[in-house]
Amino acid sequence: MYECIAVASQKGGVGKTTTTVNLAASLVEMGKRVLVVDLDPQGGLTLASGHEPDALEKSVYDGLMKDEPLENLVLTTGFGADLIPSNVDLALAEIELVNAFARERRLAALLAPVRDAYDTIIIDCQPSLGLLTLNALAVADGVLIPVACEYLAMRAVKGILTFVKKVQAQANSQLKVIGLLPTMFDKRTRHAQETFDALKKTFEPKVRVIGTIVYRSIRFAESAASGESILTYAGSVPGAEAYRELAKALIRGEL
Repeated sequence: MYECIAVASQKGGVGKTTTTVNLAASLVEMGKRVLVVDLDPQGGLTLASGHEPDALEKSVYDGLMKDEPLENLVLTTGFGADLIPSNVDLALAEIELVNAFARERRLAALLAPVRDAYDTIIIDCQPSLGLLTLNALAVADGVLIPVACEYLAMRAVKGILTFVKKVQAQANSQLKVIGLLPTMFDKRTRHAQETFDALKKTFEPKVRVIGTIVYRSIRFAESAASGESILTYAGSVPGAEAYRELAKALIRGEL
């Protein structure tokens, strides 16, 4: 079981936040203590957790750049995990980190006091490969890469894998690629299956393509809008079971 997982891709709209919420909810359902970290200035994870980003008094930005203690930042969520929230203030951190001391270790320093309080920490990264994502990969021991089953998303995989290799070489030699998680798989189209087959052909065996497929469903958007996980909002849809299976595989050490 990974102590800290970064959910990362420079491609937007591939299911990073959806994966963070529903993997966390699945782990909580199985009795694990989970902290989720919103490391995207758009605050999607914060919103999906039932909080309004613009109404926050303090966010992860204050922890990273103003040394605000973590206990002053943590909020609860509707799916049982604790949350370090984000809002547009975090966009400033990308600029301010450039000249900051130990700039790639700021998130590690923020999380260090609570690592033992949780079974796992899941970081929802922004869709870019800048200093915020570097901070996430520098503290994580595993990176999970959601890939929407469409051609353009697949092309982005090479970019994130190159970035991960640089982080492994220069900042975190313990970082492992958990695998590529196929998301938004539309069973009605041949293109989705062709993309999945191309993923396996292109990246395996060096990088695992996780066999658990997250099928496209409008229920994911509806559950996020209601501040719930898919498990409680529509627990019978295939996507809910996919995240449960992913959580089980992580707990069993199969990934």
